[in-house]
Amino acid sequence: MQASDNKGPTKQHAIVLWVIWFSFLQSAFLFTWFLGGGLPEGENAAEPMAFVLWLIAFGGLAAATVIRWVVLPKILKPEQQLVTLIIGLSLCELPIFVSLFLMADYPQNQIAVLIVAVLCIIQFAPSYATPGYDLAAGD
Repeated sequence: MQASDNKGPTKQHAIVLWVIWFSFLQSAFLFTWFLGGGLPEGENAAEPMAFVLWLIAFGGLAAATVIRWVVLPKILKPEQQLVTLIIGLSLCELPIFVSLFLMADYPQNQIAVLIVAVLCIIQFAPSYATPGYDLAAGD
């Protein structure tokens, strides 16, 4: 079976993308739970967090959003959709690792980053790869 015949998305391709997307969504919580020891609690440190940490955290989310809404709708080949999905989802999870390892003194900021990262992952739900989905109407 040839997946890249450009006849549109196949059911197998959609299943693969949905499983990968769901795995990334669940891993956001698993990383926080197992690497961070659960959901962060407490007050932030008295001094403000370094701006570069915000830049690193939200730069990845901004790049992922551009990939999702500008790049991904133009891609029709299933193999390229898969690669683009994984790159975008990886950029969505970047802030989670930044918050776990570099924002330890700012638990409230960690929660905010987790929420925004999960929302960013949700936007990558591969409805565009589901058979019957009108790609032109989804833009």
